[in-house]
Amino acid sequence: MSMDVRPGIRRLLPLLLVVVLSAGCATGTDNGDQLTWKVGTLQCSTDCGFLKMAEEKGFFERRGVEVEFVTLQSASQALPALASGEVDAVEQNAGAFFIASERGDLDASIIGSTMIGLPWAIYAKKEITSLDQLPGTSIAISSPTGLPATIADVMFAQAGVSGESMQKLNGGGNADRYRAVVAGTTDSASSPADYVPRAAGDGVNVVALSPDVVPDYPRYSIIARNDRLAAKPEAARRYLAGLMDGFRYAYAHAEEALALAAKEAGTTPDDPYITYMHDLIVDKQLVDPDAGVAEPRLTYLSTMLTDTGHLRRPADLATLVDDRPQNDALAMTRS
Repeated sequence: MSMDVRPGIRRLLPLLLVVVLSAGCATGTDNGDQLTWKVGTLQCSTDCGFLKMAEEKGFFERRGVEVEFVTLQSASQALPALASGEVDAVEQNAGAFFIASERGDLDASIIGSTMIGLPWAIYAKKEITSLDQLPGTSIAISSPTGLPATIADVMFAQAGVSGESMQKLNGGGNADRYRAVVAGTTDSASSPADYVPRAAGDGVNVVALSPDVVPDYPRYSIIARNDRLAAKPEAARRYLAGLMDGFRYAYAHAEEALALAAKEAGTTPDDPYITYMHDLIVDKQLVDPDAGVAEPRLTYLSTMLTDTGHLRRPADLATLVDDRPQNDALAMTRS
């Protein structure tokens, strides 16, 4: 499994030691809870201004937890990395977790979120202008149970369009799927809304946006191994508190959020590629400043996945959700 440890953890380690030593703290708690937390994430893009703000501003260190991020090359690596114990938690769409849990593959819980809303789109070649023109054509997805496939099926169902006659192609990563439409090697693609600002110039139509078609569909939940939650509860709640600090800071400091996203994307803060996603996140409140588990959205997701045949029965949220770490973290930020 190819994964990259985010280099920021090495840059921040000296600062972490200063914070810990100046506070007179040890690297763990009295009950042996090691204040370290390792998270598998997908590479952020235009949403980095929100998703990386806690790391950028050192909020995890201020909360007294050492957080290591492992960048996964694709969403298909997330749950295997969690199951193998390589990470304590992953940021992943809950749909894949529900499907894996139905097979009994994971002993884990949803403990929060990094993005409760999903900025996603269905892109199509210029001859296709609406979803109802897609049956009988090809669409680039990833794996059959991955987010690009499941969100496309849910959007089709919500719009009353059958996707059964569509040829579903494994189109690689997010950018690869979009580029396949531009190149004409597929009729359409399911990919993040990052590419909306450039679609018209590329001769591509945006035939559906998830915030309009399925506004309650969640993007990234934080899914943690139950054994790590039991062994390191304080680390988990401090990690969540740091995330909350970062989200709130990003909402309150738009210029810094835009600058961070632009830095990660290698462009300027006024690039429409950057400003479009920032405005979409803010306008639709796609990031919860409290990093909540968003149980109503999880219920909606479970119902939609059951209706579209991805789940045999609705997910048992009573056993798959643990909101105690998030509630504890919320209390920390208010004290």
